[in-house]
Amino acid sequence: MKRIINWLNTPYYFNPSLLFKVKTSLTLGTFVFIFLYVFKPFSLTSFGNYLLEYTAAIGIFGSLASFLVLFIPPLLLPDYFNEDKWTIGKNLLLIFIAFVFIGFVLWYATGIYKDKKELERISLPTFMYYTFLVGAIPVFFSIYINEKNLSRKRKKRVKEIKNYKEKKRLEKEKVFTSDITIYSDNKKENICFHIKDLVYITSQGNYASFFIKKEDDTLQERILRVTLTKIEKELEGFTKVIRCHKSYIINTNYVNDISGNARGYLLESDIIEFQIPVSRSFSKQSLMSFLD
Repeated sequence: MKRIINWLNTPYYFNPSLLFKVKTSLTLGTFVFIFLYVFKPFSLTSFGNYLLEYTAAIGIFGSLASFLVLFIPPLLLPDYFNEDKWTIGKNLLLIFIAFVFIGFVLWYATGIYKDKKELERISLPTFMYYTFLVGAIPVFFSIYINEKNLSRKRKKRVKEIKNYKEKKRLEKEKVFTSDITIYSDNKKENICFHIKDLVYITSQGNYASFFIKKEDDTLQERILRVTLTKIEKELEGFTKVIRCHKSYIINTNYVNDISGNARGYLLESDIIEFQIPVSRSFSKQSLMSFLD
């Protein structure tokens, strides 16, 4: 008994998309119509010329009823149908309720139809029995297809997460292991430094000043005739090094705090003696990510 309860409480995916509900409803109705019309079970051969009209009506009403079951309850009970709280037990209960509702709707609708055509009515219990027999096939087939698609999506998602983590690992590795060489505009001079030691870069006319951290935690200034735009392109692969202002490029690993307001934010660092200005294109939220 405990195993059954644990199994019923096992998390299960509830697909909230409208497209899924429409597809499921149409699939159910189409299957029921084709099955009844082709195989003619439950003495449907006695309908004669009315068979196509009768089975088509069952298919249409079946689709509408199944869509109502999938669409309305989640709107009325959003907490109960919460994706994170959905379980196998809840899913089985929904399927049972769907069968009962669809069976009743079809029994009532076909009863009106049969009265008009002077055909013999079927009792509600018998009709429910027929509904469960016919509906079980498309429902369980739909569950199988849904689970197969979900399994494929889960595997794809796992792969994406692994690729993302690997990308971040490589980026981090690149940041801490890369030696950078920046050449001057005339290609005759260059500056080499380890990317993790770069603190910030500022422009001075046609020249750029590179401030590199030395072993004693002081900054060494090195000057090169090159534009910040060119430097920015050379360093674009390093996500922690950003151009925060038209005159500054900074390694955000050295940012300790953010001050100022919407009129103008400033970056503060324990290793820099002054505050680095920030372009207004940066939001406070994006700047806070520098502190992560």
